[in-house]
Amino acid sequence: AGVGAACSGSGHTKIMFSMIELPSLATQTVAATVAAAVSILYIFRSLPTLPKSGPTRPEELLDALDAGEDVYYFGVGSNLSRSTLEGRSVCGKPIKAITMQPCFVRNCRLAFNLTCMPPVEPAFGSVEPLPSYYLNDNKEDANKSGQSSKLQRRISTPLIAYREEECHGALIKLSAHDYELVYQSEGGKLGPMCMYEEIMVVCVPYDKTQPPVKAVAYRVRAHHSADRDLCPSKRYMDIIREGAAELGLIDSYQLWLKDHPVQRPGRIVKEFGKYSLILVFSVAHGFNMPLLQSIYAELLLRVYIPPTAPRWRQLAGEAASVIIMSPTACLGLLLGNLLEVSGLITPEMKKWITSLDEGLK
Repeated sequence: AGVGAACSGSGHTKIMFSMIELPSLATQTVAATVAAAVSILYIFRSLPTLPKSGPTRPEELLDALDAGEDVYYFGVGSNLSRSTLEGRSVCGKPIKAITMQPCFVRNCRLAFNLTCMPPVEPAFGSVEPLPSYYLNDNKEDANKSGQSSKLQRRISTPLIAYREEECHGALIKLSAHDYELVYQSEGGKLGPMCMYEEIMVVCVPYDKTQPPVKAVAYRVRAHHSADRDLCPSKRYMDIIREGAAELGLIDSYQLWLKDHPVQRPGRIVKEFGKYSLILVFSVAHGFNMPLLQSIYAELLLRVYIPPTAPRWRQLAGEAASVIIMSPTACLGLLLGNLLEVSGLITPEMKKWITSLDEGLK
């Protein structure tokens, strides 16, 4: 009887514990759901307001394009490389630079503040006006061509600033047609989703026998700009460094590029990131859903850890990134294979995926 009572008591105890565990499990599930909903709502509310239209283009540029005149373009980032520039056409037609020479622009810097998809591709480059751009009272400074008041806004903070308040790059002369191909390749045809805006700057050629030239530069739009520069990927920075050497930019600037920190995620993170990028970019651009890309990028930014942080924090950040990217990576792998098999993959996307594959090496 004692044993039976003990067993009976044990059974009652198990039932009581089960009754206690069930509400506890339900409570935890509800709490987790509420926490997730609050996090998504917080991220949604913290997102910058997406523009309803594309960027306003400079009038003098539009006049030149309407007249079919050649256009000067100030290339930075990957466009320092002639081969990269001339091979980036969105329609398969090659872009031909009429002339290409080293130059610099005063009161601006190369900023890595165009947010992308960390930690695989944290950010891309843009031309960012410095505070001196707005504070300079020199009326002869052609950079202040009546547009500074329109451009002024919050300025992002560099990770490592170049020693001079200037941005070095390529002064590129293009036909009106080829310039439009460059603009489209940088997202100019995306309307409200366009990441860059065109600004007019004055380029000073290294060749002192040539006068300064007004040119078009690309600045990141406010809704895509980070408060502080992020580390570019090693893949992206290698393109910039090679282009700077090919163009012959001054040694001090090349040394700054060499010493600038870069993001080096592990191979697993790169693989997940590659297929996540394929899915998110395809859906966001194919179905005109810029909000999806913004939310996804914001999620990854919340767990992004720069390479300047302790190694354990970087590993924790990469693990969190893999968790976030897992669903989209699986779907992206499926989508990429379907596009490849069906023959629906565009030359532009194929070239882009190839560049991501090269970045995995």
